[in-house]
Amino acid sequence: MNSSKIAVRYAKALFDLALEHDQIDGVYTDMKSVSRLCVMEEVREVINNPVIPKQKRKEIVIALTGDKTSKLTVDFISLMFSHDRGEYLADAARNFIDLTRRHRGIREVTLTTAVPAGPELKNEMAALITGSDAGSIEFNDNVDESIIGGFILRVDDAYIDASVRNKLNRFKKEFSLAGYAEE
Repeated sequence: MNSSKIAVRYAKALFDLALEHDQIDGVYTDMKSVSRLCVMEEVREVINNPVIPKQKRKEIVIALTGDKTSKLTVDFISLMFSHDRGEYLADAARNFIDLTRRHRGIREVTLTTAVPAGPELKNEMAALITGSDAGSIEFNDNVDESIIGGFILRVDDAYIDASVRNKLNRFKKEFSLAGYAEE
């Protein structure tokens, strides 16, 4: 079976169960935490290591999620490992997050700036993106000094690069095409 189908099926089952038990918000928070954990190289190595017994891998992942993790999430992680699907945990978490965002009408917004963005700028961006309903977006802000200035904005799958680095690269390309600059 296709690995993406496996993760989607597990995520959909968890989503339906969380919806049925009115635990969407708690499991959503847990899955964001699981997703962040699974990105870490050390955690991926533990999850995918066949030398470590699957019971031990499961216990390690559950311990890393913390003691505030909901019982539904703990049971889900246990189920994934008991069915030898631990390697799909990161994808299942990401799919659950996507399902919840669609269900709640939440738009993911990533703002990358050269210096930390203040709350005023975030509020202005939120107002531009959603109108007056700023509660329906989830802001992720990144600091990347290499963009020099300006910003890079990603809203769901749309992407706007208004960074100084991007503008300089375009000028450099235009000058080199016109024969004014060395490549």
